[in-house]
Amino acid sequence: MASSKLDDENPLRAYKPTPGVSGRIALEEMRAKGIPATPLSATLALGLSRSGRLSDEERIAMPSILFALYNRENTSGANQDIALELKSLAADSNKQVAAYAATDYARLGYLPDTKQVLEQALQSGALPADSYFREMAHLIPSAPPEKQSEFMAEIRASSNRLASDILADALNSGQDFNAAPFLKSSEDMAQLLRATEPNFGQEVGLYGGTDGLRYETWLRASATMESAKTGRSLDDIIVAKLSETGTDPRKVLAYLSSWEAMPLLAEAAPDSQVQKLAAIARRHADQNPGNSYMRFLAETIEARMKYPPPASPKSMFNMPTGPAVSPVQTPDAPQVLPKHP
Repeated sequence: MASSKLDDENPLRAYKPTPGVSGRIALEEMRAKGIPATPLSATLALGLSRSGRLSDEERIAMPSILFALYNRENTSGANQDIALELKSLAADSNKQVAAYAATDYARLGYLPDTKQVLEQALQSGALPADSYFREMAHLIPSAPPEKQSEFMAEIRASSNRLASDILADALNSGQDFNAAPFLKSSEDMAQLLRATEPNFGQEVGLYGGTDGLRYETWLRASATMESAKTGRSLDDIIVAKLSETGTDPRKVLAYLSSWEAMPLLAEAAPDSQVQKLAAIARRHADQNPGNSYMRFLAETIEARMKYPPPASPKSMFNMPTGPAVSPVQTPDAPQVLPKHP
């Protein structure tokens, strides 16, 4: 009865092809509100996709609708047909259709021809390089071990920053389903991280929140890999890295203000290296008074410390002492004496 009610209210039943952007918007809104993953939905969606009656704009929305009907339980009974349709659309002459279809096909999880579909979309110009390597990175958790190594080697050779961010986040999760054990032991992953250390811009008074988050994720992933290899603690590795000569103070701000650094700050003893790093963070914020966000981060760091760094002494202006020096006169300029009332 529940299934019958879903089919009676199925939004795809009432859809009439509508040319142009209006049709695409209608399909995207339908997708956002939810389409039940039932056999009827699959039949209607596949029928629309193959009908030849949809405009180019409407066809751009179809991959996401098909993807929404695919699930592990195969409640639509049409997973295989949906996958085949997405694979076909990934080779479409409409590059937007092809890009969405190739991405959605890859997000179904690893299949023997997934890489081939992505490569085809890359070569046709439908997928830019960043999108290709992004999907390669997302594939690693579901791929068999030999394919994990193959994909990782290709990503490492590219030094793609977006893929590095995705894999660093997966490594930090520590979850088996995110391939953390494989990544920890991969020399390709270690090389990728070394090649993609995030940096802030040259203007030292500016602080990008996204750059800060990327650096914090990268630093923790790099430390996780070194810890797995050497047995040193994560905190020791991170503090040593932040303490290296020439480290951008904004990197110190980024990591120490993160949630992950809270235990490190709470346990920092007086005169410890952590306390010295907190002083570096505050000094940089003080040197850039126009940036209220850096000041907020420095204050957040100190608020989380039992022993925050001592306040820096305020500079005092002292009047010069000694005999007065008469003004220098030039030969051609007459001396101007002050007027008295």
